[in-house]
Amino acid sequence: MRTKGMIAAWLLLLSFACTIACGQGNPLNIDVFAEGGGSFLSNGALGAYCNVDSLFGCTYYSRGFSYGARLFAGARFRFTSHDAIEASYAYSPNPFALPYAPPDRLDVISFNYVRYFGVRTRVQPFATVGIGANHFTGLANLGYPSANGFYFVGNFGAGADVVLQRHVALRLELRDYVGPPPSFLSGTSHDIVPSVGIVIRLK
Repeated sequence: MRTKGMIAAWLLLLSFACTIACGQGNPLNIDVFAEGGGSFLSNGALGAYCNVDSLFGCTYYSRGFSYGARLFAGARFRFTSHDAIEASYAYSPNPFALPYAPPDRLDVISFNYVRYFGVRTRVQPFATVGIGANHFTGLANLGYPSANGFYFVGNFGAGADVVLQRHVALRLELRDYVGPPPSFLSGTSHDIVPSVGIVIRLK
């Protein structure tokens, strides 16, 4: 419920920013992007996994680490030459690093503010910060049905657009998604995501 409220608030903010931009006569530029890269996920602190077929009942494990590919797509709404709001979705078949864990996937919805530091050069660096939600799939098979829920996640990062043509750019960036791990773990989860992709700029 809190996740739905958070998403609604960001959509309202996005609509408000677009209204201001259009009201001031600023052209609303839209960047549509698709990126690919890696997902390097730290899964939180010490916990226990109970295997009913195990002689000893439970297996204890320390902080887990896993990695996989990541697909990342979305749009940026540039309401000034330096400022943008971004909505994105990412998918990763990143296996959860636990003993006997089933195949897993990670879905991420994010809403970000983006600040460009150069707009009149071929290489246009930017920084970004935002909030969203993680969703792990497959962990209920471990005996934790609540593990498949949505988890609040913040992210920050930086990158650059390399302009290839007027409406086409190459994007390179690095982000860190920070939030709680699934409910049966403690601590903080970090998902380091380097990515590269193509941007189509619409007027």
